[in-house]
Amino acid sequence: MSTYKLYYFNNRDRGEICRLIFAAAGQKYEDIRYEDDEWLLHKAEMPLGEMPVLEFNAGRNYFEQAKIDAVVDTIEDLITKLIPVFDEQDDDKREEL
Repeated sequence: MSTYKLYYFNNRDRGEICRLIFAAAGQKYEDIRYEDDEWLLHKAEMPLGEMPVLEFNAGRNYFEQAKIDAVVDTIEDLITKLIPVFDEQDDDKREEL
């Protein structure tokens, strides 16, 4: 059985897209959330010292690692496209985006 662990801060931001995808797929996962004051204690445990991190069976082989990378890259692409929409204050400009 596949096991997923999502590591992120206790807020929505970048981790929320992963949570929404899991919810839409009906996929169980472990949602590991850190408060801001806990982050420095765990930063060294994370790849590149950044989050969100999605762990999938700990990437047992290169194929699984590639699948994980594809999911993460897709989420990053979505976030990059959506951030300007959420940041735009002008409703007309937001509609254009």
